[in-house]
Amino acid sequence: MASIVVDGLVVPLSVAGHPALDFCNTRAGWGSPTPKEYLHTHAHLTVWARENGLLTPAAARTVGLAGRRDPAAGAAVVARALALREALYDVVLRRGTARDWEMVNAEVRGAGAVATLTPEGWAPFSAGIEAALRAVAWSAAAFLTSPLAGHVGACPGTGCGWVFADPRDRRRWCSMAWCGNRNKARRHADQRRARPHA
Repeated sequence: MASIVVDGLVVPLSVAGHPALDFCNTRAGWGSPTPKEYLHTHAHLTVWARENGLLTPAAARTVGLAGRRDPAAGAAVVARALALREALYDVVLRRGTARDWEMVNAEVRGAGAVATLTPEGWAPFSAGIEAALRAVAWSAAAFLTSPLAGHVGACPGTGCGWVFADPRDRRRWCSMAWCGNRNKARRHADQRRARPHA
């Protein structure tokens, strides 16, 4: 899948049309026996949140420092983020189970408990160790209560499964440049192999 290196960490490119969906795309190969994971550490989660506009650069520095100071707490935050991502993926694609909604709501409640409304809008979440996770949960709540929530597609590309907003219900691939072109090339190669040799 398409990714970039930021601050020495590999993070996936954002293609989904909303940060909550791009958060689901921090894993590729949904449903495959060997999915590709992008959220390995607290630093990955923090950098991803900053790159997707969920944390300011200043907040991300402070959050990252908190994760380095307490690796065990940072690992616990990542474990919760992975559980949230699993539940959110099922919720956006299949409406999810009661347990999925319970997981999403637990994290949304935690984020709401520390959110502050200012004249400029929602204030950035405190720069504590959970700030990136809280920002993701808040983004998920915003997405799930928006009209886009009823228009989500999943890429059928081999090893992909990335989700994306599809308000016109016409998009097929996460990106035509990646999965779409790979699929075309594969189909072309299959057709050439299937033709009898003259």
